[in-house]
Amino acid sequence: MNGFTNDIELLDQLKTGNPEAFDYFYTTYRQWLLITAMTILKDEVESQELVQEFFIDFWQQSLYNRIELNNIASLKNFLFVSIKNRCLNKLSKDDTRRRRMQQMLRPVHYTLPNNKLENNELKDQLEEAIQQLPERQSQAFRLAYLEHKTRKEIAAVMDISEETVKKQIANALKSLRETLKKVQL
Repeated sequence: MNGFTNDIELLDQLKTGNPEAFDYFYTTYRQWLLITAMTILKDEVESQELVQEFFIDFWQQSLYNRIELNNIASLKNFLFVSIKNRCLNKLSKDDTRRRRMQQMLRPVHYTLPNNKLENNELKDQLEEAIQQLPERQSQAFRLAYLEHKTRKEIAAVMDISEETVKKQIANALKSLRETLKKVQL
């Protein structure tokens, strides 16, 4: 069998970096964490990604930062709070991204288009403005706002740091605002 009689023993083995303990930990709690995440996020794919990232982070931290594991009193409570917080952070980031995109596309004096033709014109103007951006800014903007990728994911795709991603997106947004203001005048 697995040889772990309780959470304390399992945590002790995780603290030592025991891969068998991690394997047991993963197979024992993965499904429960996935259900917890899906309850909050209402999206299976996002939930799977979030839980997978949690296990990767947990393994890396348990090997290199054992101090955090020493403070865990109840493993199941720790896992629930960790996943819940990750889900809430994700929802908050998604909401912030959506609001920023709406603000960026709609200047203060702008009124919503009344018909499909006006919507299509606005989309065309945005696409034209995106095409005018430098290639790296355009790519970062598209990945962030059109494909809804995180900075971490964008950094991996573009092979740059997350800080550089942040700067590329900020510069893209600034340029797009200026370009779209000129179009609206």
